[in-house]
Order: sequence, then C-alpha cells, then structure tokens
Amino acid sequence: MKIFLNNRTVQFTAIAPENQLPTDMVVKYESAENLKEAYEDFERYEKYLNLWIWHADSGLFDGASAFKVFVSIFKFIPAAGGLVKNEKGEYLFIHRLGHWDLPKGKIDKKDMNDPATDANRFADLINGKAEFPPHPSSAGTAAIREVREETGLKSVKITRDLTSTWHIYKLKDKRILKQTWWFEMEADSAQVLKPQTSEGIFLVKWTSPNAIHCILTHTYASIRELLLEVFFV
Repeated sequence: MKIFLNNRTVQFTAIAPENQLPTDMVVKYESAENLKEAYEDFERYEKYLNLWIWHADSGLFDGASAFKVFVSIFKFIPAAGGLVKNEKGEYLFIHRLGHWDLPKGKIDKKDMNDPATDANRFADLINGKAEFPPHPSSAGTAAIREVREETGLKSVKITRDLTSTWHIYKLKDKRILKQTWWFEMEADSAQVLKPQTSEGIFLVKWTSPNAIHCILTHTYASIRELLLEVFFV
C-alpha cells in the first residue's frame, strides 16, 4: 500500500529497506511520538521523496499499531469513484484543475445501505486495521452517484472492483488522509456528457486505451498508480 503526498510516498514495511537512496527517509516505529515527528519532518523536508515506516511483524510495535498512529495524525475521509468503459472500449476521463482525473467523491452517510456495518468498518480503520476488508456497501453507491454528477451520465453500472488508493492533502491547514475505493463501470457512449462545472470540471472525454500514456503524464500520482495497475500489470 502506497500513500501519496503529491508525488511523494509513505509506505509501511516489516523489513528495513535495503539500498536506501538519499531521497529515502527510513524510520523505525518505536512510539507514537517518534512516528508523528518523523512524518512532520518528511512533510517539511521535500528533498525526501519516500518515507519508509519500519515496524515489527508482531507485538506492541507491529504494522497495525503503526498504521493506527499514522491515521491519528489526519482527518480520515472515505471516498469512491469509477473508471468507466463504453462499448467501443474507450474510457471516460474528466479534466479538473489542470489535471486529467477520474470522477470520484466523498462517501456520505446517505450512501450507507447498512449504516451500522459501514460505520463499524470505518471505525476498524481508525482502530488500527492497515487494510479494510472488502469495500463497504456505501462505496459502490457513492461511486455511481459521483460518476453521474461529475460526468452527466444517467445510466452506469459497476462491473468489478478495482484497488483502492490513498493520498494526503491539506485543507485549511488541516491534514487529510483520503482512501478512495475504485470500481470499473460500463456506460453507453450515446449518452450526453455534461461536466460538473461547479466542481471545477470543464471537460469530460472518452479516451482510447492507446492514449492512456498521455493521461499518465498529466494526472495525479495516485491516479497514475491505479491506471498502471489496470492497463499495464
């Protein structure tokens, strides 16, 4: 699992990485304080491109404990989105804030088909589970809603689960950690596309798989990671 801070990454490992580069910051998790200080240093010193948090396989300082401490540094926001494919084999992208992107948005309480179950799964993350079990039911509901709102599509359906991505950003000086669940979807290309301009989206476009390399050079690191997994792995 990679957590992106712009084009930089945070990763957890049970073994100290070998062949460390000058751009790597490697920290052994020994306490909540040392992990929080390490992240603050990483955030401050942009010469470091990768933060490796080294933890034990089990015991007091294992991966779940390290991840729980790491999450506590942020406000956690769950989100969901879609990679939409049409009958011609083209994929739908939006252009927002100078980047190619995929339609996505926050998971709200109104999306929860089973509020108790979904709330428990989100609580599990905060309480130290480094990986969620299969996505909460609300993720699919939110993903379809966001795709419809941001692209103008009226009819879209989920065909399979994709991986989830993680990224960090700041909002009004508050640190945010967002996990986005992704789904592959299908939609008919005859539908009228309408970008949601209120969300800074001014272009929605069907794109040939042959042009994905152009998208990769003008998108966010977390989206690039998702696309590489879908198209090149």
